[in-house]
Amino acid sequence: MLFKCITILALATAAWWSVRLARADGAFRQRTPAELGRAIELEPENGEYLAALALQAEYAGQDPTPALEEIVRLNPRSSAPRIRLGLDAELRGDASQAERWLQDAYSVDHQFETRWTLANFYFRQFSLGEDRRDEFWTWMRSALEMSYGDRVAAFDLCWQASDNAHEILSRAIPDRREVLASYLEYVLSHHRQAAIAGAANELAKIRRAEDLPLLYTATDIVLDPNLWQALGNPRPDGITHPNFEGPHIGPSVGHGFDWRIAEVAGVTHLSLEGAHRIRFSGQQPESCELLRQVAGGLRAGAAYMLRWEARTQGIASPTGLVWRIEKSTGEVVSGEDWSTGTMTFTPDSDHATLVLAYRRPEGQVRTEGYLDLRQVFTSLQE
Repeated sequence: MLFKCITILALATAAWWSVRLARADGAFRQRTPAELGRAIELEPENGEYLAALALQAEYAGQDPTPALEEIVRLNPRSSAPRIRLGLDAELRGDASQAERWLQDAYSVDHQFETRWTLANFYFRQFSLGEDRRDEFWTWMRSALEMSYGDRVAAFDLCWQASDNAHEILSRAIPDRREVLASYLEYVLSHHRQAAIAGAANELAKIRRAEDLPLLYTATDIVLDPNLWQALGNPRPDGITHPNFEGPHIGPSVGHGFDWRIAEVAGVTHLSLEGAHRIRFSGQQPESCELLRQVAGGLRAGAAYMLRWEARTQGIASPTGLVWRIEKSTGEVVSGEDWSTGTMTFTPDSDHATLVLAYRRPEGQVRTEGYLDLRQVFTSLQE
């Protein structure tokens, strides 16, 4: 009998609480101040109701602090109300109290949101003249260490904080592959020229194959010999692959200090053993670029000689085929046997762009035949 009474009492209590909670939820859904107050009376420890009360207080120009502090008491491991309290304190001009709340939020939650909020807080503080730059960089790096997805907003904030590429890279960007790759994409797309080489060199140290296209894109822009080497290539020293060794394979082809083969209608590029063949169908443009390479490792102001060996078939003289480098030009002569051609040039910097171009000679039809090239190299003149 006693057990039956206890059971009935328990069921009645549960039913009473169910009705109470249902009434509280119904009042909460009305979203009016009076009904929200009623919901809190019925369920005073419901964090969702208290959060809504704090939001209503803000909209009404009242102080939401009591409601938020009650949520903190009820949720000792929740960072969200602590962040709200910190931001509200900052809006009131109480930076010290804001900092305490935001640091407290981090103490209970070490995820991205609390780190990012602290980085933004310290950015605003030093923007107002406070000496909080060190804290900004510390928390920005901490946030990026935990970051995921789109990081553009974080990188934008870094560049608002400083226009020094080295400072941003060393103080904000962690040695984490995903972040470094995102940052390199960012500086490339935002044309942050001074930042590309540094970001690319850091990413290259990790040596992941999936990053090679991005890294070679960076190499094309900055033409950094150190980055070129970090990608597994020999240090630039004049012409890379003078005999066109494997010009159609490998990730470096078409990038940096290697041969770049122009895709031109009516022109076909073929790889021979120890040489390169260019076949003209007679349907190519009257003027076009055929090959290009940035020759690196040069001495600015020094006199150099470019040498090459060539042979032709079906191409009349003059061939209309010309090497160009700096302000110098050298004609490729016709002949079915291998012959050596030379030209001199003086680079203005440590690299110079070599181009092989075709222009239809006046009075001739467009060329139909082929050109073979090998032994293309540079040397200092004595």
